Amino acid sequence: MEAIHDEGRVEAREALLDAVEALGRHADAAILVGAQAIYVHTESQEASFAVSPFTYDADIALDPDLLESSPALAEAMEGAGFTLGDQPGLYRRGDRSQVDLLVPEAVSGPGRRGARLGPHGNRAAMKVHGLEGVLVSHTRRAIRSLFPGADRSCILKVAGPAALLVSKVHKIGERASGSSPQRREPLPKDAFDVYRLLRAVDAARMASELGLLLAHEVSRQVTSDALAMFERLFGTRSGVGTELVVQHVLGLEDPDFMAESSVALCQELLEAVSQ
Repeated sequence: MEAIHDEGRVEAREALLDAVEALGRHADAAILVGAQAIYVHTESQEASFAVSPFTYDADIALDPDLLESSPALAEAMEGAGFTLGDQPGLYRRGDRSQVDLLVPEAVSGPGRRGARLGPHGNRAAMKVHGLEGVLVSHTRRAIRSLFPGADRSCILKVAGPAALLVSKVHKIGERASGSSPQRREPLPKDAFDVYRLLRAVDAARMASELGLLLAHEVSRQVTSDALAMFERLFGTRSGVGTELVVQHVLGLEDPDFMAESSVALCQELLEAVSQ
């Protein structure tokens, strides 16, 4: 059972469970991504990290090939109290919960922000570059409520650790280069999520999954690009990713140790990939 660290994370998990229930017939098209998916893979080592996991939203990737034609996605989400905001795919409700419905860019059709989903329209989900690997690598997992004593749960596809690594590296790299559509600065939390994955998942397992992503047409290019960015971001002490990892635990961990650890984990994975 996952540890409970803050009210926001508990609420985010409830929002995820509500969204999966609301999606109903579309649930088989849903794949958990983002921070909540990362914590599923890293929960066994959370006690060893200086910073507890936290997130305030739920990210769900959708496979367009598995979506039903009805009910309309936006209407289904409204059934759980979520309202589609100004941006495609971003759903909020009054209790501050947010659920993002995302579609990998390679299968999302033309246009800049909204995925083209036929009967569901062009605003029901947001297209995201770098998520393509989750279509290839995922497993069904039991996702449970984090409320003490609660027995609420669902069975949901969860993106594999390498697919999550690829998506996070793209997010950090695009923001660091200024090419992100949101024009935001990269977040230390995103870099530390990469560090969590590298610490918790064996390099050989991660490399094997990356090989699978490199072999599949839909995920080959984004994975290759991510590996190049990964080396630039985390391969040296002066890399943006390494510096963000150190920043995230400043005052809690020794900066030199964290920088060396981050670089060593990066190099270990790159060596495993090259073998």
